[in-house]
Amino acid sequence: MGYIFEIFELRHLIFLICGLLTGIIVGALPGLTPTMGVALTIPFTFSLGPTEGLILLGGIYCGSVYGGSIPAILFNVPGAPASVATTFDGYPMAQNGQGRKALELTTIASVIGGLAGMFLLLFFAPIFADVSLQFGPAQSFWIAIFGITVIAAISEGSITKNLIGGCFGIGLSFVGIHTVTGTARFTFGVEGLVGGFHIVAVLIGLFAFPQALRLIELLPYKPSRPDAACNLKKSTIKESFKDILTKPKSVLIGSGLGSFIGMIPGAGGNIASILAYNEVKRFSKHKHSFGKGEKHGIIASESANNAMVGGSLIPLLTLGIPGSPTAAIFLGGLLIHGIWPGRNLFIDHADVAYTFLYSMVAAQVLLLFLGLALIKYVTKLSRIPSIMMAPIIVSFSIIGAYTTQNSVFDIYTVVIIGLLMFIMQKYAFSPAPVALGFILGGIAEEGLLLGMQVGAANGQTIGYFFSGAWNITLVVLIVATVSAAVFQGINHKRPLRKNATVGTAKRRIPAIIPWIVTSVLSVIAFSAISKLELELKILPQITLLLLLLLSLIEMVKNVRQTGIGKKASVISRRAVPLLILVVTVSMLIDIIGFYTQVIIFMLSIPLYAYWKNWYRSNPLWIGLVTVLFTLFLYLMFTVIFQVPFPSII
Repeated sequence: MGYIFEIFELRHLIFLICGLLTGIIVGALPGLTPTMGVALTIPFTFSLGPTEGLILLGGIYCGSVYGGSIPAILFNVPGAPASVATTFDGYPMAQNGQGRKALELTTIASVIGGLAGMFLLLFFAPIFADVSLQFGPAQSFWIAIFGITVIAAISEGSITKNLIGGCFGIGLSFVGIHTVTGTARFTFGVEGLVGGFHIVAVLIGLFAFPQALRLIELLPYKPSRPDAACNLKKSTIKESFKDILTKPKSVLIGSGLGSFIGMIPGAGGNIASILAYNEVKRFSKHKHSFGKGEKHGIIASESANNAMVGGSLIPLLTLGIPGSPTAAIFLGGLLIHGIWPGRNLFIDHADVAYTFLYSMVAAQVLLLFLGLALIKYVTKLSRIPSIMMAPIIVSFSIIGAYTTQNSVFDIYTVVIIGLLMFIMQKYAFSPAPVALGFILGGIAEEGLLLGMQVGAANGQTIGYFFSGAWNITLVVLIVATVSAAVFQGINHKRPLRKNATVGTAKRRIPAIIPWIVTSVLSVIAFSAISKLELELKILPQITLLLLLLLSLIEMVKNVRQTGIGKKASVISRRAVPLLILVVTVSMLIDIIGFYTQVIIFMLSIPLYAYWKNWYRSNPLWIGLVTVLFTLFLYLMFTVIFQVPFPSII
């Protein structure tokens, strides 16, 4: 009880509240992940005691995971990798005028999931730590495959296109140093590719940058406040509590899966939120409403990624094995203060350990009040005109990409992937499958190769992956997920086929050209990498074979059907000059400097819209906002975080 009362000491409460508020801000800024927030804060804890330092880091961890949902809901830009699943239904709810409702559900579900994870950490840490040790390479491989197959089930649109997007994402994960052999592959002589694509840069390129380009493209055709409807429909906190507590299935599934996945080293909130979303959709009676503003999709996703926080700390504190990248940073924070994790942690440093654990429980309670209090002000962000929101998103995209590794190559990654994703969305491709493929591809390959080595040592390479209760359970889940997705897709497409009209061969040929090209390139790539070592080529070749099969399926569909989603949206010619300007200036950051780039974006987009009569505003007001925003970025990232941005030579 003495440790509980320590939480209520003024200094501990101050550090906890400061950590939560800082974390919410970090999570709400696209590109600034929980891992980055904790890592950037560690130097500030050097002068603090171990208890205060860990409370501050823990508050930032909890706050940033929750904060990532804010831009995911309001702008379709996940503030953290774990918030990807929140965009599926959060942004549609915001577009339907239920932005406040979505944020209320997110806050309540996050707190419930966070409390579930923390209570498991507090009372059952040693037991669940032993369970997590039962997960070896084979289990990690099947969990990753399970996550990849979920692509077909959770994403809207064509199942084959979703899986093709997943293959593209997996292909991106193969670039760089191989995690098992240490050999660089698929770098094509480009030095920047040796380290591979960074997850933050890829996610920003898939979600944030294309969203900014879409806002720019729509400037000539709609009012400059595309999301202003977020506040049209009122909501009460009492109703939101009732939605969650009267039908607790979603929050229970999310909290349980989030805590469990969090304990598995390397999995993290990315997999937890996606799997929770899939399972809630699987057991829902309204499957077709998911992806269109289904509140239970938000509840599942947010309860899972916040429950993961407590789950990821279980193997860290009891075994010294971090369950997520952010937990790995936490390990560094412990070691800096001379604290070694393990079973003796709760004996040798009981005062620090238990005070920290109880502070994490208190953090969830405080997060409920802080989150609900901030919703009134956060929803007003949706009123920012598109002429200002577009350059702001681009600026934060570049900041988030660069600050991860202080690498200009990451900015190039964002721009190129973002432009490609912007074009692919015209052909009904979703960024979510690509993101999932990239996140899970490396985990799947590492689990496969290590599992093959362990199985070979035991004399049963294949049998190792299909023996044991966990392996069999995961394989059954994978088969069930794929079967359900295919069956659902067939039933969904059946009415469309009845209404399909057969077009002329002249109309069909252009539609199948991309799939012919993809098929040919898949065969060429498969042959080109056949000379590599088995460890380097086995999963890439499997991915290429799957890509070839899916491309052939799409080719057949295009031949048999016409007029069903075959026409891609044409990019607005009126917005092309601005799109070219944004892409070009973004690629020139190493020459013109970061802050010059920000000023160009903040001035050129609004003034061009003003010149074209797309939006009427006082140019002096535009200049004032530009100065204030640039000053804010300078104080935040140059003065406080001291990020060495490129500058004009």
